[in-house]
Amino acid sequence: MKHAIKGLRPVFVAAFAVMLCMSAPAGASAEELKEGYDATGSVYYVKEDDELVKAEGVVKVGEEYLYFEKGVLQKDESGLKKISDDESFDLYYLEEGKAILRTWKTVKEKKGSFRYYFGKDGKAFKAESFAGMRTTKAVVKKVGGVKYGFDENGHLTRGLWSTDRKLVYFNKKTGVYDAKASKKYQKAVKRGKRSATIPKDLKKTLGKPKRIKKTASCNPFDLDASETISTEKLNQYRGYNYIYKNIVVSLTKNEKTGVYYVDGAGPIDLD
Repeated sequence: MKHAIKGLRPVFVAAFAVMLCMSAPAGASAEELKEGYDATGSVYYVKEDDELVKAEGVVKVGEEYLYFEKGVLQKDESGLKKISDDESFDLYYLEEGKAILRTWKTVKEKKGSFRYYFGKDGKAFKAESFAGMRTTKAVVKKVGGVKYGFDENGHLTRGLWSTDRKLVYFNKKTGVYDAKASKKYQKAVKRGKRSATIPKDLKKTLGKPKRIKKTASCNPFDLDASETISTEKLNQYRGYNYIYKNIVVSLTKNEKTGVYYVDGAGPIDLD
């Protein structure tokens, strides 16, 4: 019996060596290891593309969202933190390396003080944005059952803005969404509206635009279906963009008759 045990010893040693190799994070697959701190308790690993890699950015650990660089918790990091990728970015507010959750925060920045709300995952509520394609778009979100608006920078919005599809209005003091006022503005810029008084109507409802930009137009809105669309007739139509603080209203005008057509309204594309 002793000889049998002695004969198994090399196999046991080899198996133990394999187990030691599996406990090392470097080069191990995600199937072999679980996410978490290494043996020293100082470096945190996460699964990525079927491997364990050192945590980068904000990662959920238990019920907390912590900020790591090369797997090391950044306890000295406090304040607004922007984490970007190739397409967009997320915003967090850190307190000693930990993201605050479900909290309003006013942050003083170079261009002023801005109000943010950080959700259950620590991310600031904000309108979706993409690199090189920034706009003045807003998104409507609920906080405690109350609707508010946030722009692409995560700032609480006030006054008149636009989502991807429609104009939205928020109380100028509180930022609370105003459904009644929103409907009034949506009606004023309803697509397909025709009138020679549209510029006056817009001024009455939206105020004076910051500027008016002439554009080309391919919308001969009042031509009869039986009419031949000639270059001469197309040339009598002109496009106009009425640009306000956060929105733009697009119109087409028949320069011959003086009638305007509302093409629609939306956020402003930023350079």
